[in-house]
Amino acid sequence: MKANKLSRIISARGFSLVELLVVLLIIGLGFSLANFNVGGNESYRLLSEAKQFANSSALIAEEAILSNTQWGVDIYRQPADNNDGYNLEQYGYRWLVRNKEGDWELASSSNGEVDFLFSPGISVRLELEGSEEEVEILLKRTVNEQSSVFDQQEGIAEQLSGTEEEQQEPLLPALWLLSSGEISAFSMTLYDAQSPDNQVEIKGDELGRIKVLTGLEDDEEN
Repeated sequence: MKANKLSRIISARGFSLVELLVVLLIIGLGFSLANFNVGGNESYRLLSEAKQFANSSALIAEEAILSNTQWGVDIYRQPADNNDGYNLEQYGYRWLVRNKEGDWELASSSNGEVDFLFSPGISVRLELEGSEEEVEILLKRTVNEQSSVFDQQEGIAEQLSGTEEEQQEPLLPALWLLSSGEISAFSMTLYDAQSPDNQVEIKGDELGRIKVLTGLEDDEEN
């Protein structure tokens, strides 16, 4: 009953949770860039982007419960499109929702697709609990964006990279955020590609608790 009431309140205000998420991430990125430009260091940038990912994941996990919808996170890599001297791949993530047919679709808001890139020079390592091997992070794939659970708008085609064989495989999330409140237990490390020892770890357990671990301060739990 409370969940339905909260959903009606969000709808009445005219903003979806995903749209609010986009705004919060843009604001967070703005503060991160401002700090970086006035002398912030790589450690701060790693911590800032780790917090953004952890906070947004926790927010989406709550939405999965409220909307009784299965959500997922697609983590990908793509060639860096910049001239900052890194000449490395850039990592990113985007939100997926599972439709009634059981297929995964790209989530979207009226402001566009829910798709975010980590800053150039930040690399990603992902491990799932119970697996002895790292999760292979694939090239970003071409997917026809479907209407989201919020907007019910006609989707548009995203121009993404990947092989023809990869394109034929169904899109599956690296992490699951279930309507039951459970999530994939994972450990994700963000690190400086040029100084791998400079890193921040994000951990999530099956009960939906997500923490940012730095080794420099108390763990932050969402």
